Amino acid sequence: MKKRIVSFFVITFLLLCAFSAPALAVGDVIDFTKDSINLYLEQSYQLTMKNNAAVTGYNSSDPDIVSVSETGSVKALKAGSSIITASDSSGNQASCTVTVFTGDPPTGVRLEPTSLTLTEGESSALKASVIPADYEDNRVYFSSSDESVARVDEKGIVKAVGAGTAVITVEASSAAVSSQCMVTVESRGQRGIFSVEVNGTLFSVAGEKKANMVIELSNDSESLEATTNTDGKFSFENVVQGEYTLKIFKSVHDKTPSAAGKITVNSYDMNITCIMNNKEIVTLYQEQTVATEEVRDVSLEKSSINIEVGSSYDMSFKVTPSNAVLPTMNGRSDNEKVAVVDIDGRITGVSEGTATITFKTADGKISKNCKVTVVMETRNTYSWIIITIEAAIIITVFVMFMISYRKFMKNKEREEGLIPDKNKGRRFK
Repeated sequence: MKKRIVSFFVITFLLLCAFSAPALAVGDVIDFTKDSINLYLEQSYQLTMKNNAAVTGYNSSDPDIVSVSETGSVKALKAGSSIITASDSSGNQASCTVTVFTGDPPTGVRLEPTSLTLTEGESSALKASVIPADYEDNRVYFSSSDESVARVDEKGIVKAVGAGTAVITVEASSAAVSSQCMVTVESRGQRGIFSVEVNGTLFSVAGEKKANMVIELSNDSESLEATTNTDGKFSFENVVQGEYTLKIFKSVHDKTPSAAGKITVNSYDMNITCIMNNKEIVTLYQEQTVATEEVRDVSLEKSSINIEVGSSYDMSFKVTPSNAVLPTMNGRSDNEKVAVVDIDGRITGVSEGTATITFKTADGKISKNCKVTVVMETRNTYSWIIITIEAAIIITVFVMFMISYRKFMKNKEREEGLIPDKNKGRRFK
């Protein structure tokens, strides 16, 4: 019996370990963007979390030295060090050491430039200096809000990594004294921001109009699909200018195209003739109208969007008339802590909340707004499934244990004579 009980406990332990490990693996881990910061007396600083992780509470190991608010704002009260601990709803924790100094702090950091536009792969140098110039500790520290967009080294050299926006922060010996530079990185293959219509007719090499054929128009950023009518005609709307691959399929079920080719979509509505020559598509451009008209109106693809923190949406525009001279559209966010927009019309969510992105032509005559709602990334339901299964396993194991334990105790009491044995003294024929 003892061996059975020991084996039961071993199996229970292994089951719990097996189901606990995946739950821990998928759980979110929180961390401060900085492991330690320096402050001077009476200075305040807003702590931030990597990936904008949600925090349910903050705690200071020594509130007499550093106090911390419910939102993670710390204040230096007296010289010394204190560890700030952040916790989330899952029980994960992160810590940041705050060291408080006495004396006169620097008054500021001068940074040039305060905005920068680069193309992927390019580099540029930032110049930073502590104010006042004769301050005894003239060291500065650089950091990037998004290293997938722009990286910065200890000398202030910014390297453009990927398209998007990032904030480069430079701090003095005190984290409370800083300046920022907004860096916009453009992709090498800059996408157009104005959408047009592409109308066409599909012919065989013998001149036959090809009906009921599926046409796919795609590139790295989008994929559109249309079907030819009885006259072989097809149409695509809201196509952004650029290089595309055109593929012809006999039906929606076909995975291998019957023919393929390349086309260039320009900045105005287009008419094309496509000729299937074996497996190649020969494209003839028709009625290409030179963009000479004055702009009467510009419309946004969407007037409101919902995006997640860290994700982006490429806004496109429609110009009226279609052959108008393309205007320069400048985007601006009224709340860059929530959402930012680059010169390519790409809107990126920064933190939860709402913001209004205003797009204006360079002359200011045309202005359009887009309301942006930014939400936290949808939580992976896999972790909740694991937790539910784990809870069910624990309950089942507990019930099995209680049943086995009761049987074991009854048998033990019988053996010790505490419970009469019903079979004892009976005669069997």
